[in-house]
Amino acid sequence: MTVDGGGRDPRLQRNLALLCGLRAMQMALFPMAILSVFLVRQVDFGVTEIMLLQGVFGVAMLVFEFPSGYLADRIGYRRCLIIAFVLWTIAWPIYGYATSWAQVATAELLLGVGMAMISGCDSALLYETLIADGREQEFARWSGRQTFWGQLAEGSAALVAGLLFAIAVHLPFLAQGLASAVGLVLALALVEPTRERPGFGDSVAQIKSMLRHVARDNPELRAVFVATIVLGLASFVPVWTIQLYAVGAGMPEPWLGPMWAIANFLVAIAALLSHRLFGSRSAALITAVCTGLLVAGYLGLGLVHTLWGVGFYYCLTAMRGLQHPVLSHREQRLVPSRDRAGFISLRSMVFRLGFLAVGPAVGWAVDQRGQHDVMLALAIGFGLAGLVAAWLLRRAEPASPPTLLAPPTGPRGPAGGPRSASG
Repeated sequence: MTVDGGGRDPRLQRNLALLCGLRAMQMALFPMAILSVFLVRQVDFGVTEIMLLQGVFGVAMLVFEFPSGYLADRIGYRRCLIIAFVLWTIAWPIYGYATSWAQVATAELLLGVGMAMISGCDSALLYETLIADGREQEFARWSGRQTFWGQLAEGSAALVAGLLFAIAVHLPFLAQGLASAVGLVLALALVEPTRERPGFGDSVAQIKSMLRHVARDNPELRAVFVATIVLGLASFVPVWTIQLYAVGAGMPEPWLGPMWAIANFLVAIAALLSHRLFGSRSAALITAVCTGLLVAGYLGLGLVHTLWGVGFYYCLTAMRGLQHPVLSHREQRLVPSRDRAGFISLRSMVFRLGFLAVGPAVGWAVDQRGQHDVMLALAIGFGLAGLVAAWLLRRAEPASPPTLLAPPTGPRGPAGGPRSASG
């Protein structure tokens, strides 16, 4: 690779902008603002079926999640990103013309495999690019920018999704297929930084070593995994209920797009502010603050029976934007470089398992008891889980946790930590 007069490789610097654009194409998600309404009206689904459908997506990710991360560390992050966007370009048009469970499930299966292929790859490629360019300390900032552009794209798409849906029900899905095709072009333009790549020899032993590293050898990484999963589930569950909640509270359907857009713009702004607000704070404090936001959000959704209750959903979207860049940076510093995508995919796989357990149960409960009682129960459940996660982080973190605003003390990973799970 060639470098400029300042010692930086311009192709690596271009990676940063390409990865932000890639996240925007991935997250534009024109169908999301109308997806629940589409499934209820076009395919005759109830909330239980919607959650079970997400179970299909989750099973696809569960099967391919960890293997795809393990594969990405060995064949390259760029190649896996290309495969993901090919699958999405095919899947979204199938979804838009689906009229049966089988067709929708096929589309979700392709989307799930694609999501599994990208899982961990874009953030791992971002982190390795910054390391190769001598800018590791900027990861939280660039992760926040990735989130910003992704949520800005999703929010902007939501503003026009209702109009596209009113013209023809399949148009939001075709628009997302086009966005995925643009993402494929951006993925082809990426450059893979030079790094250590593990081989495929004795894969079973390597996988056992990675599992042991999380389960026994690195309690701080384990605690970060727990916090990320709990807060991720808390913000993900209402994604599939808030549209029906809003319509049930009296929101006109044309307002669903702007409501969704505001939620995503709030995530984007919170993500940009995250490293400034929490870059020098402990992960335990970050988790405790975010737990307070999620409890406030669910309590408001449960207790308020008017349209104003929708406003409390924004506590959950703000929490999502605040926690992701800083906890992701902490996670990146704790995972070994050679298996970076594999560890992130492992965490994502556990998240999917959690949603497979929680999602259908929430859908059944909503169908049986209504949204408000379920939101109150989730406030208690996720609140307790968040406090446990903060306590685990408090126990596992060093007395003076490293600031995310300063470079790490070691050449690769935290304090010159191990380069492999077995190291």
